[in-house]
Amino acid sequence: MSTLYARILQAALAAALGTAPLSFAAAPGEPLPVPREIIPGSELMTKQERERYRLRLGGAGSFEERERLRAEHVKAMEERGRVRGLQVIDHSRAKKAAP
Repeated sequence: MSTLYARILQAALAAALGTAPLSFAAAPGEPLPVPREIIPGSELMTKQERERYRLRLGGAGSFEERERLRAEHVKAMEERGRVRGLQVIDHSRAKKAAP
């Protein structure tokens, strides 16, 4: 049984029993869970590049490191888009800026 599947099953059982779910923190040696998001510039990336980006974020040791990696990625995608005459939209940044 995969670890993710086991965690989902634990949460479902906890919800059914009305108890608090077990922690979803990463076990030692596992990457931190990363919430899914629309990857900025994903339309300019190959499938392999998107997967590599997700793995890099998942392997980050802290929230600050994830934010640093994300900012570097956005800057690279903005440059890639500029070269192609396209504008890259960072959906998560747009959400934070909205009232």
